[in-house]
Amino acid sequence: MANHDGESVQDLTKNYPGPPAYDECDPTPPSQRSQAPPSYENQATNNHAITSSPYGKFPLVMNAYYEWNSLKTFNLCGATKEDRLYAVETHTGYSAKGPLGSKAGMILHNGLSTKDPILAVAGDESTFSAHIVAFNVNSVIMLPPLEDDRANHRAMTTEMMRPSAMSKDGVAFIFSVEVGEKLRRERFEWRKFKKGGGSNEASPGGFKLLRLPSSSKKTCENTGSSSSSKGDDDLSLTEDDGEVVAVLTLTKSWAKITHPFSLELTGSALSGALGERWALMTVITAIRLCMLKLNGRASKTSISMAEKLRAK
Repeated sequence: MANHDGESVQDLTKNYPGPPAYDECDPTPPSQRSQAPPSYENQATNNHAITSSPYGKFPLVMNAYYEWNSLKTFNLCGATKEDRLYAVETHTGYSAKGPLGSKAGMILHNGLSTKDPILAVAGDESTFSAHIVAFNVNSVIMLPPLEDDRANHRAMTTEMMRPSAMSKDGVAFIFSVEVGEKLRRERFEWRKFKKGGGSNEASPGGFKLLRLPSSSKKTCENTGSSSSSKGDDDLSLTEDDGEVVAVLTLTKSWAKITHPFSLELTGSALSGALGERWALMTVITAIRLCMLKLNGRASKTSISMAEKLRAK
């Protein structure tokens, strides 16, 4: 058996042609030779690249977080601090540059750097609005231009957000913006709620954004006619008169240094039916409200004084 096995091995080695020469192997296809291995570093840095949409892309839950090395800018993030989306810059007005010029406000950038393009701007109506004797809490909001404005080479479209002192010690901030695919213009109102308000008893307070019914419908129901002696902003509405589409929660005092607010989209906003322009308007006005509150300019006293001065 041993000799037979040995002869079999010898016979096999004689008949074995040996390994193929390297030049007989199939050449690597050019397409494979030209492909470089994937760069995971590039993928990581591009997770939050500048969006192609002029209005940006916003998740349903957002949080603001300051960096320890800078108090002039903060990051608008998703559900967590690590999910950084956009940079928000404080504009003091001292440089007199940019869309706001010498007016103070906030600038939302389309990226994580203050050198990235501007998405939206919110600031004072005039240079002296923030002065204690001015009592002017009107806000200028700048958004990307609509199609007609782009045709006229306008850089940004200007909107206004105006405050209103309500009954029962409440305050509201009212604005209008185009909604949905048809860009139908609608009115919205940020309404302040106190600490422990809403469904969360531990909530430190903040603002709810109400989607208001059309002013003509509301006026007809109240007066029986299509006109009213009061302006749209003077209509007294309860929360039942509108749908809550966003909630701005201001964090507790000890946490404001690093985490000033949280913003959550609700109601019709969950499906995206209100559109990208509305989402951007909601985000920039929420940022504006947070800054007004931090500077003591969102109180009923300040707003009531401003209304009395305008009435004179």
